[in-house]
Amino acid sequence: MGDTTKLAGRYRLLNPLGGGAVRLAFDEVAHRDVAVRELRLPPELCDAATRDARLAAGLRHPCVVPVLDVVAEGGMPWLVMEFVSGASLEQTVAARGPLPALQAARVGVGVLAAVLTAHAAGLVHGRVNPGNVLLATTGRALLTGFGLPQAGLRPSADLWSLAATLHFAVEGRPPGSVPAAGTDPLRALIRAMLDPLGPPPVEMLAETLDRLAVERSLEQVIAAWGPLSPARAAAVGLAVLDRLAVSHARGEHHGAVHPASVLTPDIPPSGGPAPAGQTSGAPVPAGLTSGASVPGGPPAGQVVPWRAAAWLVPARVAGPAAPAFRAPEGVPSPAADLWALGATLFAAVEGHPPAPGAPLTRAGALAPVLFRLLSGDPALRGEPGALREDLLAVAGSA
Repeated sequence: MGDTTKLAGRYRLLNPLGGGAVRLAFDEVAHRDVAVRELRLPPELCDAATRDARLAAGLRHPCVVPVLDVVAEGGMPWLVMEFVSGASLEQTVAARGPLPALQAARVGVGVLAAVLTAHAAGLVHGRVNPGNVLLATTGRALLTGFGLPQAGLRPSADLWSLAATLHFAVEGRPPGSVPAAGTDPLRALIRAMLDPLGPPPVEMLAETLDRLAVERSLEQVIAAWGPLSPARAAAVGLAVLDRLAVSHARGEHHGAVHPASVLTPDIPPSGGPAPAGQTSGAPVPAGLTSGASVPGGPPAGQVVPWRAAAWLVPARVAGPAAPAFRAPEGVPSPAADLWALGATLFAAVEGHPPAPGAPLTRAGALAPVLFRLLSGDPALRGEPGALREDLLAVAGSA
């Protein structure tokens, strides 16, 4: 850098930012703060790096820190980027500890969108890591580091790096050779993205992250609010049954239906007050009757169509089910999926998994459906159409 104090006659260099690789500067033409970074490279790589940097300057997305200019000074290219007020994910976790899963998922939504925007433009980022993810003071996550040279990496490398970054966000450490265990759906998704055989389809990743950014698993909702009412559990069952029907019609099975793989809005059960200090901004979904009024949601008692009551995480990114949610025949099949649905709904209304001899004390009108789904004989678990009608009747009884 030498004695350089101004780049291209307009960018006056000021103090270092973060670890010092990036500096604050003032654009004396546009009269605004910017961030600048010198690309310290072997001379033979400078032309290629400048070309990539100019391509990156064409990227525009709300979650991309824009490259505003590429200038040469002392034979080295410099990137001029928009200045973002905030801290990196690396700094945030170091100062405050790991992020809650909901916040980490929202980070993932933004970073994945930024990465896919780059891929659509023919660019691979190549350096997705906690230091290049900025958390703005507005709460938005932005990806910086575009325009840095990358050595012929494939787009899948960015997806693996995103998974490692999300692992750092929720665990406070890189994944290493043993990614974090846990039944929660975000950690299950991270493990699927880190699979040495390759990540799941991008569309599946995007949809799952979008859901995880606004909803919680049924397991988490039960832990936070207690058991669900029979009507709400039936609405959840309807939504899951419809998802299963699509797979079963293709001759497939899911194989991982359990409370941690079912996502649902985080709202209190009907008639139940919110635990102290807990609120949710999620709207009451279709098919649910709200209990206590929730900030951002409809008034208590409002009933809307049930279809958004729950969403089943795709099997490819769902964590394995605990033994209590595996059918007794031990063979994955559509009938085993129905047994697992019954076990999941049992846990939803009773607050614990089914066990031999366990009584149904809260199931009410849902009890006959649960007895059928939990039959030890796969042939007696019912036909999906009849199950759907029975669940509709219970869901509409609220």
